[in-house]
Amino acid sequence: MFAKVESQSNGIDLIKIDNEETKIVFTNYGARIVSWKFDDNNIVLGNVVEADEFYQENPFNFGATIGRYGGRIADATFELDGKTYHLDKNNNNHNIHGGPKGLDTQFFDYEVIEQVGQIKIVFTTTIKSENDHFPGDIDLEIIHTYDIDHKWTIEYKATATEKTLFNPMNHVYFNLNRDNNVIDNHCISSSKLDMYLLDEENIVASLEPVDLIHKFGSESIQFKDIFNSEDGVIQEQMSRYGGIDHPFDIGNNEMTVENKHFLLKVQTDMPNVVIFTFNDTTSWESDFNIYKAHSGFTLETQCIPNDINLLGEEAPSIIEAGQPYYSKTSYKIFEKGKEQ
Repeated sequence: MFAKVESQSNGIDLIKIDNEETKIVFTNYGARIVSWKFDDNNIVLGNVVEADEFYQENPFNFGATIGRYGGRIADATFELDGKTYHLDKNNNNHNIHGGPKGLDTQFFDYEVIEQVGQIKIVFTTTIKSENDHFPGDIDLEIIHTYDIDHKWTIEYKATATEKTLFNPMNHVYFNLNRDNNVIDNHCISSSKLDMYLLDEENIVASLEPVDLIHKFGSESIQFKDIFNSEDGVIQEQMSRYGGIDHPFDIGNNEMTVENKHFLLKVQTDMPNVVIFTFNDTTSWESDFNIYKAHSGFTLETQCIPNDINLLGEEAPSIIEAGQPYYSKTSYKIFEKGKEQ
């Protein structure tokens, strides 16, 4: 198991880790994952060869670290300790993913640390209040670790100068199909699959989710069965968005997604997972845009978007000044027939 760094143009470095059966690639631009191959099958969406041209114009946040706040904040405003904060409106009337100067657009300093059985990449930066209009600056470490068991772990370590919001996540898109066909055949599984409903502007409308396990009578549900559900509530949501773009509560902080070839296991200490099935791929007018709807799916481990406006001072995304923040999520890939 070894790592090497390849420098492309525009300041983009690729950190490539080779673990025999699997290979994984990260970049300093957005502290993002670029590629994850199991033998010859790339199980994430991305571009290694032309990363220096692909990522800076890509509007879909492929593989990027998102922050300081993942998801939408309604009307780009929130109140904290009696003060109202006004954010950039970069998604219609709303703020999304921390605004136009979010972490996905930043170059990170980094260090590669090779250890027995694993390789760590420690990305560092400072989020500045003057750039995103949230209160306080945040010193941030994002640690990507890849180990000999084909597990990719993300750790976030942060300290803020003021009481503020912090809701980081990674916007990786997975596709476990060998032919990169649409992900409708993938099956999601957990002991709880509660889906929060969205209003006409992708904002969580209610804190009373729909219990999909109860609706479908199973803890294991194919994406296509959700897309094609005849349940009135689910059908309305799928019709509105062309698929899933919803926060979920999952059971025991873990879930799996699988097809006939692979199983992906996710474990997290974050309270929610946002699943997005890449429903509209048409907004990027580029020769690089080879993607059709449902080309991939995200598993964004985070607090429920807009929690500050839904829950006020009880919002889990609130962090206190000077108090260390820590969060951890891991994704582990298994080839069917070789599960451990």
